[in-house]
Amino acid sequence: MVGRKKKGRLGNLWTGLALIAVVLLWTAPAVGPGMIAIVSAFLVLYCLFLAPTWCCATTRKNDFCRNNASGILLGCHLQQHKWQKLKMAFLQQRPVEALRRMLSNMSGIATSLSAAAGTVSAGVATVTLLTR
Repeated sequence: MVGRKKKGRLGNLWTGLALIAVVLLWTAPAVGPGMIAIVSAFLVLYCLFLAPTWCCATTRKNDFCRNNASGILLGCHLQQHKWQKLKMAFLQQRPVEALRRMLSNMSGIATSLSAAAGTVSAGVATVTLLTR
C-alpha cells in the first residue's frame, strides 16, 4: 500500500515540476523558443496520457469512478471506461461533462491546468519560432 501512495504523490510532483520547468524556460534568456515548444509539448502529452488522476467515468449507478487512471484522456483499468472517457472528450456536448468531472478533484485540476498552460506555451513558442 505504501508504494501506491508514494507513486501517486510522485506523479503529482512530476506534473508540478514539469509546469515549473516550462515557466523557468520562459524566463531564461539563453533558451530558444524551439526548446520551449518541445518541453511544452512533452508536458501536454504527459498530462493527457500519463499523469495520475481519478478515472471519473460514469458507473452503472451514475456516480464517478474513483479508480486511478493515467492522464486526462485515459480511463482506469476497465476497458469500457477507457473508451467512455475518449468518447466524452470528442463527442458533441460531452466535453463539458468531461471537463466538469475532471475538475472534481485536486489532481484533476492540477493536471488540467498544467495541460492548458503547456498548450498555450507550446503555441506561443511555435508562433515565436515561426515569426523569427
